[in-house]
Amino acid sequence: MIEATASNFSVLPDLMARAEAIVPSLVARGLETETSRRVPDANIDELKAAGLHRICQPARFGGHEATLNEACDVVAMLSRGCASTGWVTGVYTDHQILVGMFNPQAADDVWGDNPDAVVSAGFTPSGTTEAVDGGWALTGEWGWASGCDHADWLILVTLLPSGEAGQKEPNYCLVPRAEVSIADDWQVMGLAGTGSKTVSAENAFVAAHRTLPLRLAAGGGVVRGQTDAPALYRLPHSPCVPFLLVAPSLGIAESLLELVTEEMKTRASRGVTIGDYQSLQLHIAESAAEIDSARLLMMRDTQSAMAAMNEGRELTLAERSRNRRDHAYVVRLCRQAVDRLFTAMGGQGIFLDNVAQRKFRDIHAMSGHLALNWDIAGTTYGRVALGLEPQARLI
Repeated sequence: MIEATASNFSVLPDLMARAEAIVPSLVARGLETETSRRVPDANIDELKAAGLHRICQPARFGGHEATLNEACDVVAMLSRGCASTGWVTGVYTDHQILVGMFNPQAADDVWGDNPDAVVSAGFTPSGTTEAVDGGWALTGEWGWASGCDHADWLILVTLLPSGEAGQKEPNYCLVPRAEVSIADDWQVMGLAGTGSKTVSAENAFVAAHRTLPLRLAAGGGVVRGQTDAPALYRLPHSPCVPFLLVAPSLGIAESLLELVTEEMKTRASRGVTIGDYQSLQLHIAESAAEIDSARLLMMRDTQSAMAAMNEGRELTLAERSRNRRDHAYVVRLCRQAVDRLFTAMGGQGIFLDNVAQRKFRDIHAMSGHLALNWDIAGTTYGRVALGLEPQARLI
């Protein structure tokens, strides 16, 4: 039985129970997920049966419209069973919030006829566009599209005119899956089951209402003219929503701590119970403290962001930079704990049939994500704290 360590749910107490209920199935399919290099259909079916593909979907389409902190708790729980499935769920949930920041007609396009639709993305700016009647024709190639095999829509980032003469800026562009091709090129050492493949489009039509400048997404509800939107969709995207990509690190670390602690209670070497070693006791204690600290940081930041939205105020620059710092620092704390715990397992951990080695590889793959990079996030926070202009564009 997995002990739930969720924050205090005020709206949807059953979502955590639904996530916990399918963790054993995710564990059982762990090797299949990794070798398939995508989330298995059976995992997606279970997520949909539990309604966990609609965590932050707008309520007007039948979605749960959970708060950001609630969503992060659910993603962390799923990641205890399978980091790749948790990551993809976090990506889909992120994009539910992001679509809610577009012109409302875009959400109608995505969910009006198919409330179960899920959205993948290629966020690295790429491609070329040509102005056509009612929007743009988009051509290009985008990597890192997690969960694209199961997606109904994709958000692709490209440069579009900003309204100033000769100026362009990155825009999110919503494209139906039917207009996108997927290259089977995801051959990696960690998070292998995310299926974060390269997608391409050729003259895909992007209606004008299906575009959103990254600047506006990052700016918050007032900048976007969404002061009357539900609190979740008034969040500034960049400093808040990526916590959904942070949450899987907690699931990995918490589950490995549980695994190692239970195993070391009974393991012995040369007649000595391993748990009697003071060094192991200290390793367990320090790892547990790091993981608890990581969870507290993530919950503090996400709950504070939701409280600000409910109060009708925008986040300050200090709050934004703190959140960006904590995106990376939470993952850093969890990775340190995982490294220590994996080492404490000794030689048993290196066998490929031991789930610990997959957790070790997954968290190292995760920590390489640009949004979770400590050098960028830490420097951004430091500059703001010292009264300097942040060099990162989107905080």
